Amino acid sequence: MNKSQLLEIYPQAKIKKMQSSDSEVLSIPIDGEYLWLNKKELTDKEIQLLQVFFPNEKKQQGETHEWYGILFKHQAIKKEGVYRVIQIQLQKKDDFLLKEWQQNFQAMFPHMVDLFFFTEKDILLVEQQAATNFTLEELEGIFLTLDADFETSSKVFVGNFYSSQEPFAELFLEEQEIFQEELPFVKAQRVFAVANVALHYFTKTKMQASLLIQNFKKSLVIDQEMSDIIQTLWSNQGNISSTAKELFMHRNTLQYRLEKFQELSGLNVRNMDELILCYLLLLN
Repeated sequence: MNKSQLLEIYPQAKIKKMQSSDSEVLSIPIDGEYLWLNKKELTDKEIQLLQVFFPNEKKQQGETHEWYGILFKHQAIKKEGVYRVIQIQLQKKDDFLLKEWQQNFQAMFPHMVDLFFFTEKDILLVEQQAATNFTLEELEGIFLTLDADFETSSKVFVGNFYSSQEPFAELFLEEQEIFQEELPFVKAQRVFAVANVALHYFTKTKMQASLLIQNFKKSLVIDQEMSDIIQTLWSNQGNISSTAKELFMHRNTLQYRLEKFQELSGLNVRNMDELILCYLLLLN
């Protein structure tokens, strides 16, 4: 049975890049992805048969770690406090120096309470809140250095800090979904957080369902150069001088490109509202 056949039988299933950390969700490995099914919508017999025909090839890594149980099995947090989870996707070579990487990594994070791989390339760092936690900019520098030293490539999602009294596993699950869904759209940034992708993540379903937006998108012609300009202008909060500098373009040349785009599209991306619309159209 293939993915299409399963979706015909279970149209409510969701296609995801990873296993669910929710114990109420059955994750079925198929074609390099996972089909998520709510166990409440399945009979016990269906669950047993699906697990027999679609077994998970590998036991999850990291199961011996305390925070694996907290995040994936909804176990209680023993020590009260405020914590955040930093998700890391690490592309590495066959001769990757794991022990040396871990030693360097642990030396850089004095407030770390747990660190473990839960797949071959996915790592979770759990950190307790302190006055000296790293900012996104500082984390960008740290991972830039680690990637250079160990010939790796990292993508890092920095979660929010939550009290141990909060529903931590559920909050982590949502952050995990955001990280996986937004990874294809975050190209320039090595390190990002919810705030960096919230606009796209929380609007994309509405935009994809809007006939008006889809019709507008079809009529709007944006070449690669203009696409780069819009995305860079957005990352620089509409600042023309900073955008020109980042694109190695003369300010007057950039102004000319923006004016020509306004003539063709009717959109003035020097206006923040119209820039947001163009940015979202590019992402969606």
